[in-house]
Amino acid sequence: NYNTGLLNDLMSYARINPAMLQIESHPYLTQERLIRLAKDYGLAVTAFSPLGALSYLELEMADKTESVLQQSVVKAAAEAHGKTPAQVVLRWGIQRGNAIIPKTSKVERMKENLSLFDFTLSDSEMQAISALNINRRFNDPGHFCEAAFNRFHPIYD
Repeated sequence: NYNTGLLNDLMSYARINPAMLQIESHPYLTQERLIRLAKDYGLAVTAFSPLGALSYLELEMADKTESVLQQSVVKAAAEAHGKTPAQVVLRWGIQRGNAIIPKTSKVERMKENLSLFDFTLSDSEMQAISALNINRRFNDPGHFCEAAFNRFHPIYD
């Protein structure tokens, strides 16, 4: 959960380099520069919240209009490949070279989430989905601290 500044700082003094950088990443928050930096350092990247707003709807930290699954480019790719919009977004994350960790407690969704390796998104589909980026972060620990402790401790600003 580091930004570029924190990652550069860590790597300047770490005697044992980390193996993984875990960050929020989805089509609304592609984090291209941070991912490129992590890979330049030889770190693997794990994307949490790879479907964007879904986990945050029930926490009232997102609005249902913010669902990336409703975007026309995602729906078109899903239809073209005979997949669900969620599968398309997860495949997008994998094709970017990241590990993804979608959250679900439903067995049918777990099976769906595993069915990502029998199709490939085209370069134009990948670019169209990446173009959805609006730098929308749903998980900001600074806001959690403010709500819980009445203190704002930003790490992404």
